[in-house]
Amino acid sequence: MLDNISEIRVNDFIMSLSSSDDEEIMKLKEFAIENDVPIIRDETRDFLRMIINIKDIKNILEIGTAIAYSTLVMHKSNVDAHIYTIENYEKRILEAKSNINKYFDKNKITLIEKDAGVYLKECDKNNYFDLVFLDAAKGQYINWLSDIKKLMKSGGILIADNIFKDGEILESKFLIKKRDRTIHKRMRDFLYQIKHDNELTTYIYNIGDGVSISIKK
Repeated sequence: MLDNISEIRVNDFIMSLSSSDDEEIMKLKEFAIENDVPIIRDETRDFLRMIINIKDIKNILEIGTAIAYSTLVMHKSNVDAHIYTIENYEKRILEAKSNINKYFDKNKITLIEKDAGVYLKECDKNNYFDLVFLDAAKGQYINWLSDIKKLMKSGGILIADNIFKDGEILESKFLIKKRDRTIHKRMRDFLYQIKHDNELTTYIYNIGDGVSISIKK
C-alpha cells in the first residue's frame, strides 16, 4: 500500500501528528520565515531531538549558528549539555547574541565569532565533543572533515544537514549550472568519504534536505 503513496504525503501526515512546538522555538522559526533566514526543516529538527534524547550528550559543537534556531532546539532537548556554536557572518552574530540573551541559559552556551575552518584547526578540545552538528557552507564540509573528527569522542556523532542541496547532489554534474559544480563535487566527495572512512560508521537518510549521521569508532 505504501508503495503507491508519495513520500510527500507520508511526511505531511507524520508532521501533522506533531504536537505544538515550544513557544520560544516557534518565535525564532517565524522570524526566520519572515526574514528569509535558512533554518533546519521540521523533519531534521525532530531527528536532531531524537538523537540528543537517546544519547548521553554533554558537549555539542554546532558549525553554523545563523540566528541560533537549531541551537535553541538542541538546548531545549538537553538543557544540561554545553553548546559551542560557530558563526562568522556579522549580521547573524548580532541576531544570535540577541536570541541567546533572550532564550538560553548563558552558562550553557559559547558563541564563537570566527571562521569555522580557522576555529577547527586552532581548537584544542580533541576527543571532546559528543555531538557535532554541521550546517554551514556546503562546499566546506569535505575540507573540515579531518579537523572535525579529531574533536569528536570515540562514539561521538557527526550530523551533517542539507547534504542533498535541494536535490542537486542527486543529479549528474552536467545538469548543474557551472557556477555550482564545485559545491556539487565537494559534497559528493564528502558523502563518499564519510561512507568509506575507516574511523566512521555512516548512515544517510532522506530526511528534510538530506541528513547524514556518522559515529566515530
